[in-house]
Amino acid sequence: MTLQLSVFVENKSGSLTRVTQLLKDADINIISFALADTKEYGLLRMMVTEPEKAHKLLKEDHISASLTEVTAVAISNKVGTLHDLLLLIEDYDMQYMYVFSNRDDIAGVILKISKKEEAEKLLQEKGYQLLDHNSFYRFCLDC
Repeated sequence: MTLQLSVFVENKSGSLTRVTQLLKDADINIISFALADTKEYGLLRMMVTEPEKAHKLLKEDHISASLTEVTAVAISNKVGTLHDLLLLIEDYDMQYMYVFSNRDDIAGVILKISKKEEAEKLLQEKGYQLLDHNSFYRFCLDC
C-alpha cells in the first residue's frame, strides 16, 4: 500500500509555506508533489516519507488534509511507455496521475484509480512493477 497526502491550501501568500514548514520541522521529506489550484484554493498532493505522521501533524494545526491509497508504478523511460500504461488501464476509471521521479532508465507514476485492485492485478500480470510504501521510497532514493 502506498499513501498519498492531500492538503487543501488557501490560495494566498504563506499558505503553502505553512504546510512545508510544519513538515520540515517534523523532519518529513516531500518526495514528490502535484499542485492544482483555483482562484480561492489549491489541492496539494504529496508523497512524503511519513504520511500518517504528516497527516496527524497537519490536522493538529487545523489544516485540511487527507490520506489516499494510490498506485505507484515504475515504467521504462522510453517513448510510448506512459501511453501503453494508460491504454492498459483506461477501463479502470483513472481519476488522476502525476510523475513522481524520473531517472535515465526508469520513470515513476502515481495513479489514483477507482477500480484499484482490479487494475493493479492487471498491471502485475502485464509485468509492471508496483511499488508499496517501502519500495517506493527506496526507488526514489535511487533517483
